[in-house]
Amino acid sequence: MKRLIYTAVLFFFTSISFSQYFMIYEFESENQDDTMGMFDLMMTATKEVTGKDLNVVSFQKELSNTHFVVRTYSSLQEWVDEDNASEETGAKIFQKLSGVENIQEKFLSMQKATDSKGARLFELLPEYSNMAPYMSMSTDEKKEYKYRRVILYDLTDAGEQAFLANQKFWIDADQKLGVDYLYALMKPVFATDADYMLVLLDKSRFDYHKNWEDRMEKRFSDKDFQENYEKIEKSPVSSIVEEWNLNLLEEYIY
Repeated sequence: MKRLIYTAVLFFFTSISFSQYFMIYEFESENQDDTMGMFDLMMTATKEVTGKDLNVVSFQKELSNTHFVVRTYSSLQEWVDEDNASEETGAKIFQKLSGVENIQEKFLSMQKATDSKGARLFELLPEYSNMAPYMSMSTDEKKEYKYRRVILYDLTDAGEQAFLANQKFWIDADQKLGVDYLYALMKPVFATDADYMLVLLDKSRFDYHKNWEDRMEKRFSDKDFQENYEKIEKSPVSSIVEEWNLNLLEEYIY
């Protein structure tokens, strides 16, 4: 039993703040209370042991039992250092968890309810993102942004440089037209089937679609944008692999 809990703690701790790298752990849960209840115990114990915020946020995919736990690192070295310290840290976390009433039953309930889909690591591309305004917000202000639109892209034969050049064109066009919104373009470091991931932030799905319509109206008022859009429609630089609608689970932020 000790080994099972210890392994689970290390998995959550090392595989799950807004910085440069994002570890995204995906799982399905047939019983969110059982899964997230044990997860909450582990994250709370981890915060107490490390004495710091973990920069962990949790999401649920709309109309599904799929969940994502996201942890951000300022560098790959931070991730490596944490992994190197995980054995010592994990032992302290286990010691705290061992004092929780009915911890074995709670762990087994989580194990029964949860189907792990693995973890992915992404690198944020700040020059193709607009996250500085979000980073400057207070914790309470960030919590207002409960919705994420996630789009996974595969590149076409046009290649990476053509894709990034088009992203830069959109950024420049938006600046010229006064279009401002929060988004993060990320490239996988490992464990993904897509070439790029774009994450768009908003306060709700309704707000996102309304703001998207406003953005597109401004964009199509510009001749240069229309010409570029028509060019890309004829010769695509990417294709959409998958799209997700995610909602923030406010009670599971650490």
